[in-house]
Amino acid sequence: RRHGCSATNANANANASRVREQDDFMALAAAMGRGASTTSASTSRDATDASSTRGFRGDGVNDASSKRVSLRDVLDGASGPPRMFSPMAGRRRDHRADGGRRPLAVYLPGLDGTGFSASSQFDTIARAGFDLVALNIPVSDRSSVFELVDNVTAYLDARVAENDFNGESVNGAGSSDVYLIGESMGGMLALCVAASRPDLIKRLILVNPASSFDKSVWPTLGPALPSIPNELWNAVPFALAPVLIDPVRMARGMMDKMMETPSDDPLGSLVAGAEELMGLIPALGALSEIIPRETLAHRLEILREGCEYLNANDYERLTTINVPTLVVASENDNLIPSLTESSRLKAFLPNCKVEVLKGASHAALQEPGVDLMEIARRNGVLPRTADELAMTRDVKFDPPSRADLERARESLAGLRALTSPVFFSTRPDGKIVRGLDAVPIRQRGSRPILLVGNHQTLAPDLGFLIDQFIEEKGVCIRGLAHPVVARGGGGFGGDTDGDESNMPQSFDDMLRGALKGTPLEAALPRREPKPPRNNRAMTMGGLGSFTSFGAVPVSGMNFFRLMKQGETVLLFPGGVREAFKRKNELYELFWPSKPEFVRMAAKFDAIIVPFAAVGAEDSFDIVQDADDLLNGVFGESVRERANKMPKARVNDDFRDDEELFIQPVAVPKIPERFYFRFMAPIDLSDVDLDDEESVKAVYANVKNEVASGIEYLRAKRASDPFKDLAPRLLYERATSAQAPTFVP
Repeated sequence: RRHGCSATNANANANASRVREQDDFMALAAAMGRGASTTSASTSRDATDASSTRGFRGDGVNDASSKRVSLRDVLDGASGPPRMFSPMAGRRRDHRADGGRRPLAVYLPGLDGTGFSASSQFDTIARAGFDLVALNIPVSDRSSVFELVDNVTAYLDARVAENDFNGESVNGAGSSDVYLIGESMGGMLALCVAASRPDLIKRLILVNPASSFDKSVWPTLGPALPSIPNELWNAVPFALAPVLIDPVRMARGMMDKMMETPSDDPLGSLVAGAEELMGLIPALGALSEIIPRETLAHRLEILREGCEYLNANDYERLTTINVPTLVVASENDNLIPSLTESSRLKAFLPNCKVEVLKGASHAALQEPGVDLMEIARRNGVLPRTADELAMTRDVKFDPPSRADLERARESLAGLRALTSPVFFSTRPDGKIVRGLDAVPIRQRGSRPILLVGNHQTLAPDLGFLIDQFIEEKGVCIRGLAHPVVARGGGGFGGDTDGDESNMPQSFDDMLRGALKGTPLEAALPRREPKPPRNNRAMTMGGLGSFTSFGAVPVSGMNFFRLMKQGETVLLFPGGVREAFKRKNELYELFWPSKPEFVRMAAKFDAIIVPFAAVGAEDSFDIVQDADDLLNGVFGESVRERANKMPKARVNDDFRDDEELFIQPVAVPKIPERFYFRFMAPIDLSDVDLDDEESVKAVYANVKNEVASGIEYLRAKRASDPFKDLAPRLLYERATSAQAPTFVP
């Protein structure tokens, strides 16, 4: 009760035995964090129409048909099916201040099934703006995993129907704005729900999901637990305590929290912290009541069924779950292999992010300092508030989250230390300034901006270009990229549109192929399936997945859509021909003759900003270019593979083989410093689309500006006192600041 826990009890004079039993459960809730009210609404799988939802909502409203479920009901194993209840009943607002309905967060519990195991997170979930409900699976319930999935989807269907019936929307985005939060067994169950009804879910948040149960020791050891003698059963939770939690880490976290919190009574705070830690002991003991042996045996079967369902056919079902997903994995989970599982889910779920909790145990949500909503906010999972940086005008694009940016910048750190990128921009009067101040991002109003520049070979500079606009201008520039890059291909070596038949086979591949269909095939060890090709992120200049930063396949339709949205768009007219230059083509431009990008930009009254970049192409030598590879010993194989890749365009100005996606073989040299210059903006408001000569003149001007910028940077860098690597590294290590450069 010290933590705000209060067991609702109609009988104030309950006998001492009942009070003790409730206190055991309260100790469990207290050890897990802030407690919860238990007003609940019983659910039913056939309650799916709007007229039945008044008593089905499970949101704590005192409807005539709602049922109040006490903590004793949980311990005694209340009859009936699994039910949803509101942990925040009496404290939660049903609507936001602006009158809109709050998005729904549904918590699916772990093996205990109570719905209270994440109670320390409930307040922060509610404060994040959610209407929170949790699933309670009664001790006596014997539903299969599929019946549990039906139960959850029936509840969600009813909530959607109720919102539609009342004409309510959630955040203006429709009535199915549901965030499904699953912990351990609940994480596995959440994946099953998403596989069954992805239309009902907006986001998945999985904490140490037990979808890895079949890869742990528990399918072997678990069935033996219910056979433990009665006299030893109550000791099982204590024996498993080091597996479930890290008592030392938890104690340290509680003590740190007390030391950081000002108090007029330090001794009292210390005693309270010690009592909180000691509360773990009766809480662990209560687990033997919450999960009797028969219940444990049944829930282990639920885990077996769920993993079998999700992981069948080389994880094929996982690849169909398109719901944006955040997997939170504990580094020191000793119960199941959560860290390995997070990597597997990231590889097979089409839209998945991973956050690793350093040093955390399986029961991470109970550990001090773990705030699930802050983790979700960092990863861009929560609904964006009005005061958050938008970075885009495209409502269909989720810009990179704080965590995405942190990871991307970490991946860029090594290359940044070697190349120390420098940016300049040009005002309309011709004055050159340091940084991007002269690029008219904020001055444009609703007009789109088109950044047009030269494609340095292999594009190692692209990450810095994108990051600089986020850092200085708070905008995510949207790249028009080659289809192989934009869809997340396997790297500049290319992809084959999912067809790997032309890829070279390993000895293991050949052996398995030879034994396929023979009796010996069964003797081969099971091999982990390869993730889908479109889940293998294409990286650009160290920035991570290019698509996660807004790139789309270059096409007239995508160009049209981005211009119409008023986005800041990045275009390299030279395309793959310029990105994969031949030998002795340093900084040459290979642009098509047709001025189509000018026409599109003028149609939407865009502002074109030409730019030039140098440094990357001086940092390596091309040993074999595309022509060498096509004319070499394996030329036919190279051509056959390249022909299977999609082309960005059909270009009459170049030979067919010049538009093939063939990466040159290059060897690195001592890296040069990277320089960027954005030229003076070109306003298209006076361009007449019907005047062919006027359009061509603008196109020629843009190309000339890029070429002029390249010439300027190559000439001026000679006066940079820190153009060479060694003095630049020494300066930046000694001062922890970027080395100066030439004066423009």
